[in-house]
Amino acid sequence: MELVAADVTPPVTAIRGGAASATGRRRAVNEDAYVCGPTWFAVADGMGGHPAGRTASGIAIDVVGRSPVPESIDELREVATDANAEIRATPCDDVSPGTGTTLVTVTAHADGVAVMHIGDSRCYRLVGGELTLVTRDHSFVQDLVDLGRIGPAEASDHRLRHLVTRALGTDPAVEPDVVVLPAPVGRLMLCSDGLVRELSPQSVGRVLAGIAEPQAAAERLVELARRRGADDDVTAMVIDHGDAQR
Repeated sequence: MELVAADVTPPVTAIRGGAASATGRRRAVNEDAYVCGPTWFAVADGMGGHPAGRTASGIAIDVVGRSPVPESIDELREVATDANAEIRATPCDDVSPGTGTTLVTVTAHADGVAVMHIGDSRCYRLVGGELTLVTRDHSFVQDLVDLGRIGPAEASDHRLRHLVTRALGTDPAVEPDVVVLPAPVGRLMLCSDGLVRELSPQSVGRVLAGIAEPQAAAERLVELARRRGADDDVTAMVIDHGDAQR
């Protein structure tokens, strides 16, 4: 499995990040996609099998990457709407029923950042050395947890944990969630679900707190997931907004 890395340190913005991605053991190609700066930071995890999943995630990241920085939350949600429409308009030879992708993005907003997500790709924040989850999975298993039918421990090994309830490309309308984090934001991590299936929050937190450079931290996270024998594709993106206090 080839490790693909990208490092971006924008000359103007206070946001800088690094990213790494690797193909899972049971995958022919990597169906994750990402953009790492200078204005957009995003991870997408394609669904529907190769080549459909790779096509969907690639379209989502392409739409995000070429979009202007949104001036409002409504404009931010329009980016997801545009990506959804473009995926659904793709010729049938490139997609199939169930084709779609998750998406989680970070971009500047006022004096902080805005996090937009749909599906089960996640955003975490490191605060005082502890890892906190910023996003909520749009998944069947998360709904069961919210209803009190199963606990978080059972959710991590549930046989239906791969089923998402919202995604880009699967429905005519799209409903992303948006969370605004005021400055100082510090350190964030975006990831596909392949990472959190292999690494505990404690393991992730130690890496984020212990490695100063975003690129090196992202590569270390992917390396650890691969050592665990990750079957699914794994992508990690580490982002520092301002002076990251770990």
